[in-house]
Order: sequence, then structure tokens, then C-alpha cells
Amino acid sequence: MNHLDCMSTTSAVTAGAEINVNAESIRHHYDSLSFWYRLFWGDHLHHGWFNTGTEKAREAQIAMLWQCTSILRIPIAARVLDVGCGYGATGMFLASELACQVDGLNVSPNQLMVAKKKVAASKFSANIHLRLGDAESFAYPADHYDIVWTMESSEHFADKQKYFHQVRRTLRRDGRLLLAAWTGSMAHYRVCRVAKHFVCPELCTADEYVGFIETAGMRVQKLVNATSYVVPTWQICLGRVKRFGLLKRFVSHEVRSFADGLETILDAYSSGEMKYTIIAADRT
Repeated sequence: MNHLDCMSTTSAVTAGAEINVNAESIRHHYDSLSFWYRLFWGDHLHHGWFNTGTEKAREAQIAMLWQCTSILRIPIAARVLDVGCGYGATGMFLASELACQVDGLNVSPNQLMVAKKKVAASKFSANIHLRLGDAESFAYPADHYDIVWTMESSEHFADKQKYFHQVRRTLRRDGRLLLAAWTGSMAHYRVCRVAKHFVCPELCTADEYVGFIETAGMRVQKLVNATSYVVPTWQICLGRVKRFGLLKRFVSHEVRSFADGLETILDAYSSGEMKYTIIAADRT
């Protein structure tokens, strides 16, 4: 659904407020914040996996990729569709470490421009092909991919059930889905606030995602609640924003909202209302 009521009596998101999100608003969010995302978190636009909590950000981000490839049991030289490919860092990891052939899909022209330059300058440009497109209207080729990699992008999809039907269609027999997502119920005001800050039509619970995946004709093989391993991601980001300090007064509304959203996410994780879930599934 495109419009969801965010119910709250105590938060800035008031009862009956609507989150109005479409492909254009998501594109604008990532285009306008492209510089800031890279400044505060680097080229890997996903959570890190912190085993000890003392890892450096990039170490934890690479550890997250290794965790996901292990959970998914991704084969060498797999053909991968990276849905929401960001700056191309995941594609380059998969190409360099597992010899994958990666097609990346990105809704943001600014991010895609950076990603294409980075890929072109790498040793893996022949393995990685990036394109501009909206994941909800992309023409998914049938029986084409071994892996569909969906890391922290499904939060932006208005029709998640339709997306997973498309995933099932585009996977080859025995192909696999990787889903890594913020999960929580929109009945909780903290979850609703996260959705509002980060232009998500809705967030869903892990159980809801499992329902979407199974209804689409795939089988969940593994589900991991990774919340405790990923929370330092936002503590690091918030620390960097605080060092940014008073300059926040001179930046755009979008940048201020992004900075404020970091505390919103930490609050949602700390309350237990929001979790970070990794799901591996295969085509039946």
C-alpha cells in the first residue's frame, strides 16, 4: 500500500499522519543525500556485522557481506541481481571474492554515476553491469539469475508481495533469495517514525516477509535476527554526525532529517520495536 497511518500519541508522527512515498521521492532522497551517505558511512550502504563491537566500520561492513554469503550458501561464479546496488560496493565484493557476474539496479542517478566510475576503475568491470531503474517496475527476465540480492532496499517497496513474485519469476530453478531488512510492525510509533524519516511506504515484520516469500512460491531456508550484531552501525554514524556539529544549521532540510533519523533508528532498535532480519530462501 502507498499510504499508511502512523499512529502515535507521544511522537512527532501524529495519529492519522500519512507517509506519501513513490519512486520519485525515493530517488530524490538518495540523490540529495548521496554525498552525505558516503561521508558518514562510506561506499557500502548497508549495516555492519559487529562480533565484538570494536571493529572499524569498513571491517564490519565486509563481515556483513561474508555473513550473508554464508547464510545464503552462494555458489562461485553465480549470476546475481543486486536490487538497490548503491555505489556498487557489494557487486565488486561478489565479483572479486566469488567471481560472480553481477547486474546492479539503482533508482538514484547520482549513486549510479559514482558506482559506474568505481566499477570502471576496478579490475572487475567485465563482471559488473549497472543500470538505472525502479525495482518495482523493472522487467525481470524469467529464469535468469542464480541469486537475487535484496539488502536494505525492500523497505522502499510499496508492493512487497508483487516484488517477491517477480523474484521467484527471475530466479533459475534452485535459485536463491537474500533478504536483509529492517523489520517491525507499523503499529509501533517508533517503527513508523523510522519509515517516515527514511522514505519507506511501510516496514514489515519478519513474519510478514516470510508470508510474502512463501506465497510467492519460495521456501525460507534460514532466518536470522541479527539486531544485536548491527546496532553499532548507527552508534558510529551518530558519533560522526555529532562531530559534524553546528554545520547542520547550514544544510538542507533533507540532511537535517537524515541526521535526526539516526537517533530515531537507535531508539527503535533499543526499544525492541525494530529488528534487523536476514532471510535466505530458494525457489521451489
